[in-house]
Amino acid sequence: MLHLVYHIRLSDEAESDQAAFWAWLQEREKWFYDGLDTVLATRWAVRTIGTDVHTLEHTVTFADEAAWGRYRRQVSERGHDPAWERRRTEQNRWWHLLDATLLSDPPIPLGLDRTPRSKD
Repeated sequence: MLHLVYHIRLSDEAESDQAAFWAWLQEREKWFYDGLDTVLATRWAVRTIGTDVHTLEHTVTFADEAAWGRYRRQVSERGHDPAWERRRTEQNRWWHLLDATLLSDPPIPLGLDRTPRSKD
């Protein structure tokens, strides 16, 4: 598995109107990933300890590098549509991307997972 991890700082507007930010993000998640079938999962987390407290980490999971490549091509193609690109770039109102990292799983199964499985 491949995991694209974004590290995001909220804008002043998002900080001052958290209800509007989280509502926008819920809608964005549905809209942005609709039809991007190479995305296996997304995950969001809020940093609560360490550097950059209260920033977000957003993880997008793919089966492999080929799936990630197809995702990048699909997003690039969608970006040629001015309406889609306008909607995508409204994220600049809500956050600032600090960095992005690409992680891959180790070659053998490792880790403990006792989280309940979703029924999706």
